[in-house]
Amino acid sequence: MRRYTGADVIVIGAGLAGLNAALHLQEGGARVQVLEARDHVGGRVHSMRQQGHSQEAGGTYIGAGYERITAVCARVGIELVDVTPMLAFFREQDLVLDGELIRQSEWPGHPRNVFPEPFKTRMPWNLHRVLAVQDNPLPAPERWLDPKFAGHDVSVRSWLAGLGLDEAGVRIAYDVNPSFGDHAGDVSALLLFFRAAFSVAQRRSAPDGVLGYTVENGVQRIPAAMADLLDEGVQFCQTVTAITTGNHEAEVRCASGDVHVAPHVVCALPVGVLRDVTIEPTPMALSGEALRSLASQPVTQMYFAHRSNFWDDDGYAPSMFTDGPAGMFAAARNGKNPEEVTSFTAWIMGARAKRLASLPEEDGVRAVLGAIESVRPAAKGKLEYLGHKAWGKDPCAKGAWAYFKPGQIAKFGATMSQSHGRIHFCGEHLARTARGMEGTMESGERAAREIISM
Repeated sequence: MRRYTGADVIVIGAGLAGLNAALHLQEGGARVQVLEARDHVGGRVHSMRQQGHSQEAGGTYIGAGYERITAVCARVGIELVDVTPMLAFFREQDLVLDGELIRQSEWPGHPRNVFPEPFKTRMPWNLHRVLAVQDNPLPAPERWLDPKFAGHDVSVRSWLAGLGLDEAGVRIAYDVNPSFGDHAGDVSALLLFFRAAFSVAQRRSAPDGVLGYTVENGVQRIPAAMADLLDEGVQFCQTVTAITTGNHEAEVRCASGDVHVAPHVVCALPVGVLRDVTIEPTPMALSGEALRSLASQPVTQMYFAHRSNFWDDDGYAPSMFTDGPAGMFAAARNGKNPEEVTSFTAWIMGARAKRLASLPEEDGVRAVLGAIESVRPAAKGKLEYLGHKAWGKDPCAKGAWAYFKPGQIAKFGATMSQSHGRIHFCGEHLARTARGMEGTMESGERAAREIISM
């Protein structure tokens, strides 16, 4: 067993939150040691190289108004690539319900369209997003934790029903391939309002005409560059098993047997992973309940190359939004020409992602390919499997992102980021004013400020 005592702060987790906290602390004069369970930095920002193109398993796009991310990129000399021309094609996808492939042009008058008359022109994948903007009670994204808006911490199902959707309409509008939870009864409408308010604020602060960015050769270059700025570097393959906080110092124990001691600890672990860490003394009631009950979204992604443009043969859009094993089967356009499809990613969310991740890899691939080929015979034999990422099975993530169930935001949303003794917490689930990678960076900055102010 080795015992390390030289650091002022120990940061657990080398994702964006932990790295941003570490850099702010270092700039504030602290000696910082970062511990990471993996053999690389980035956390849930993970870029993979497949057939000459970067596949983003996490941290897919950088919002045009992400001030913290763009500032870091400017600092380390990473040039951002405008993806606006590519995103214009994102809306070009058709719908699959119960094995039937439905063109967007057919949807307004289709028998399966049970939306109320004002909503019939909206596709299922964007109706709840549009309504979250139009019906949003939040004047600004940071107000989502204000007790004044706690009455909106109800299920998405309840909210949509109040707008006139019946049960069948709710299922099509939300449950087909949900970004949060398994179904509309599983997630808080207030979370959707927060996301929508942040998106609106982003559009206001973004450069004219720009929707977002990516990084050539992978977004993971950003956390890698941040780690290179650290004086002490990152200790890899250090899985933390316990944190003990006392009057004057905190002790961090690792599965390797190493023990790290410092006056402060920043814990940047995903909430599902943090549940496996013994914390002594035990966090107080609401913080402990948040730690035990906050859910993480199961997401499984499969990557495919294509041998020919099968969509030219059948006349449908390259991409599909499905209620089956393929989830959202999205064409990627990562080349120089935004009109050229470079690969495909199947994004499978919620309960279907759990089922897919429980299968042997070969069976999962067979299920996804079979679902695609059953509705797109022209695709048969035209897709080549490249690989997959099942975030729910990743022991260092245990889900792609956190989400709040109905009632949880009002109950502990505002208090769950509070420090516990000498332990300070950050991570995407603790962002208070922003979403996505920007929210992750914000949370690390906040944790660093807490320590610096002390």
